[in-house]
Amino acid sequence: MRYHRALPGDIRRYLNGRGIPDEIIDRQLLGWTGRRVAIPVFGREGEVLFFRYGKSSEDRSTSPKMLSDIGAETDLYGWESLVRRPYRVVIAEGEYDRLVLEAHGFPAVTSTGGAGGFRPEWAPYFEAVRRIYICFDRDEAGDAGARKVKAILPKATVVKLPAEVGDKGDVTDYFVRLGKSRVDFELLLAEAASDADRGEGTESGRAKGPRHALPPSGHKSVSRRAESLKSAIPIKTFIEQYTDLEKRGRHFVGLCPFHEETAPSFIVYPDTGTYYCFGCRAHGDLVAFVMNKESLTFGQALESLERFRQIDDLPRSA
Repeated sequence: MRYHRALPGDIRRYLNGRGIPDEIIDRQLLGWTGRRVAIPVFGREGEVLFFRYGKSSEDRSTSPKMLSDIGAETDLYGWESLVRRPYRVVIAEGEYDRLVLEAHGFPAVTSTGGAGGFRPEWAPYFEAVRRIYICFDRDEAGDAGARKVKAILPKATVVKLPAEVGDKGDVTDYFVRLGKSRVDFELLLAEAASDADRGEGTESGRAKGPRHALPPSGHKSVSRRAESLKSAIPIKTFIEQYTDLEKRGRHFVGLCPFHEETAPSFIVYPDTGTYYCFGCRAHGDLVAFVMNKESLTFGQALESLERFRQIDDLPRSA
């Protein structure tokens, strides 16, 4: 908290420019030591294991981009996302990439040991996750790291960032520099999963011919469909199917539907159409809630919401 309170405005704006909004900065308690960005690494019980320290935009030295506390062992950054047993999770290459993915609604984790630092003893914690994606930097180190993780988690799908991110391009480049959206990344995941299911990427798969990207019109229609549903269905109305909510000012509070608790720590924000749990850190919008609670894909979540809207509209029509 001391580091977080010391975070100056220019460093906060630097993080914003890297695709990490204030909501994520505050939730993850990113801070400032006076020289580096302080990133607390939380354990499975919510305890702080150690800190990672990132270079600032003003640091022109040749020191590493990220440092750890002396004596800290490699661990997983993002345990709080994994212990919720999400339908899917994205394994990223670095701490900032992981935070950018979380900002776009994708549960994500990363090794504090870099591209090659994924440890076999973490594998059991991924068994309950139905879809695992590996999305590393577009360079040799990223390719080698992705192969290592794939060997540890055979059911995982490797997602290759498009060539337009450039050599050594990463997730942050994809969202920030290229201006890609959540739906763009959804399509990227879907295409990678489809290729994996068909066996593409192997010698036999490559013999099938070139891949065809999804048409831009599909992207726009999916995006419009999702936004239409979020506008038509009040998030409070939907979430009340799973937990009782009590009005507190402009927000609603209740017991979290994602984990057991005796004191309410789950908050619904009608103004922004989002939710957040201060206990397990579950968060997102209406579509994310359906995906994570019902273990559905993005498309299945939209279909479920469409059915709910039809049923919910019947009494009003009558």
